[in-house]
Amino acid sequence: MKNAIIVLTRGYHEDHKYLDLIERNKSIEKFLGHKYPLIFFHEGNISPYHQSMIRNCNPKLEMAFVDISNCWSGGYEGMCRFNTFDIWNECDKLGLDYILRIDEDCQIYQMPNDPFEIIRGNDILRSCYFDESHSETNATLPQVIEHWTGVERKEFYNTKFLYTNVYLSSVKFWKDPVLNAILKNIAYSDEQRANRWGDLPVLGSLANIYAKVGVIDGLVYRHISHNMTISAH
Repeated sequence: MKNAIIVLTRGYHEDHKYLDLIERNKSIEKFLGHKYPLIFFHEGNISPYHQSMIRNCNPKLEMAFVDISNCWSGGYEGMCRFNTFDIWNECDKLGLDYILRIDEDCQIYQMPNDPFEIIRGNDILRSCYFDESHSETNATLPQVIEHWTGVERKEFYNTKFLYTNVYLSSVKFWKDPVLNAILKNIAYSDEQRANRWGDLPVLGSLANIYAKVGVIDGLVYRHISHNMTISAH
């Protein structure tokens, strides 16, 4: 079984802008050691110099930088599209079975259990549940998911969306032909870009319908962008 820790990350010109990513990597090494490779999906704009700099900060970690410019569409909407749909194709190409997504602005504070070893009969392990506050998304996305799944919104559209900046998932689950087609129809619709549908409500809604979801017990991490400390529960 092939597992990896993944991130979609930006390329920068200045060294200091990689500091959050490097601190993330250090926290991963502290709690998971060198058991799993780190895969960095990027737009083809992380220079060889900066790749080397990132590797040298944690030389014992196996790292791979994967250029996804072939499917990248740019901007916030492109990031959401990738993390909703394209991510599963890219992980499947790499032969991955399970992936632990840890975003570049997340630093692990506690992880007493290896999540790859405790997923057992679940499709996904989450940190916590989160709500969607974007009004355009809430006004437009539920009916689209209703259309593609045949499930009423009250069954899936609620405050319990898995917080997607840190979670572990089976790749095979999202590559199921029926579910993968639903993801593609949502992620590649014109409405996705117009209404800025994020991966949180899309993956969260579909997980509420189709997935067996567990918890990464004992996980505590810092989400820097939102200035929040998250405890898995």
